[in-house]
Amino acid sequence: MKNPLRYMLALLLCVTALAGCQAQQKEDPERATLHTASSYAMSTVITQRAYGSNGETAINAVNARLLDLEQELSLFDADSYIAAINAAAGKEYVQVPREVFEILKTSVEFSQKSEGAFRVTIAPLTLAWGVTTDHPRVVPQQEIDTLLGLVDDSDILFDEQNSSVMLRREGQAIDLGGIAKGWACSLTNEIYAEYGVENALLSIGGNIFARGSSPATGKPFKVGFRDPEKGEQSYMATLLLQDEVIAVSGGYERYFEQDGIKYQHIMDPATGAPAVSDVSSVGVISKDGAYADFMSTTLYVWGMEKTKEYMASAAADCQVILLDSVTHTVYVSSSMKDSFALNPNNTTDYTVVYL
Repeated sequence: MKNPLRYMLALLLCVTALAGCQAQQKEDPERATLHTASSYAMSTVITQRAYGSNGETAINAVNARLLDLEQELSLFDADSYIAAINAAAGKEYVQVPREVFEILKTSVEFSQKSEGAFRVTIAPLTLAWGVTTDHPRVVPQQEIDTLLGLVDDSDILFDEQNSSVMLRREGQAIDLGGIAKGWACSLTNEIYAEYGVENALLSIGGNIFARGSSPATGKPFKVGFRDPEKGEQSYMATLLLQDEVIAVSGGYERYFEQDGIKYQHIMDPATGAPAVSDVSSVGVISKDGAYADFMSTTLYVWGMEKTKEYMASAAADCQVILLDSVTHTVYVSSSMKDSFALNPNNTTDYTVVYL
C-alpha cells in the first residue's frame, strides 16, 4: 500500500508554492505577517498558513482542536465516541457532545441524497477490508454478503433531548472517514475567526480550506489540482479558492494490490467492496466542508457518466472538477470558467470541457 503521508507532504509543497508565488503588494504589514506549520492528526498531515499577529496562536488552537476531533470521531481509537457507539450497537444509547451528535445527523441527511453511494454504517466492511491498515485483505463474497446486511444508515437512532446516539442492531458500526475531514475544515474557520485571523490556508489530507484571500495579491488563494499520472508534486491545473473548501477523492494513493488487482480505500456500499470507478480524480468545492467531502466521495462512487449528468443538471449545488486520465479530459463546472486554468507546464495535453 502506498504511503498517504508522502502525498500529503507533496500537497503541502504544491499549495505553499502556489499560494506564495505572486509578488507582494503594498498593504498593512500586520495583516500580511505569515505563520506556517505542519502537524499530524486525523490520520493525515495538517498544514497551515495563517496571516496576522495572532496567526501562530490560531494555528496552535487549530492543531489542538483537530487532535480532539481525532479522539472523538476515529473508528480506530477505542476511546472515541464513535467506538463507544459501535461497541454499544443493539444495546443502548451513548451520550455524546453536541458537536458529535450534529455531525452524525448531518451524515445521515447527506447519506439520503447519495442514492446509495455514501453510507456511514459502512464500517463493518471498512474494518474487514482494512485497506488503510498494515494488514489489508480481499474479503470473501460470503463474508461481504453477511456484512452488507449491517449497512443501513436509517438504523442510526437519535435522542435529541439527551444528545444520545444508538445503532439499532448489534454488529453495526459507524465510519466517518468520508466526511470528518471536511467537517473539520469548517470548524477551523470558527477558530481562525475567534483569533482574528482573516486570511488562512489549511490542508487536511485531501481537503483544502481557504479563509479570506491571499494578502500577497488581495485575490483568492490559488491552489493546485493534482495530476495523478505525474509525480507527487505535480499539478495539472490551478483554481481560485476563497472562503471555500475543496475536497478531492481518488483511488490512486491509498490502496493495496493482490493478484494484479488494485483495491483502493473508497468503499462502495452497493457491493461491499472497494469502489471500481472510472473516475481518476474528482474535486468538489463548497462553502460547507462536510458537504464537499461527502460529495467528492459520492461522485467518485457514482462514476464518470452519472457525475457528468449531475454537473450538467439544475440539481448541481456545488462546483466540480472531474478528471478522466484515460481520455485526458477534465470536466469543470461552468461557473469556474474564470477561476480554473490548466498548468501550461504540464506535459500531458488535457482537454477542458465545461458543464
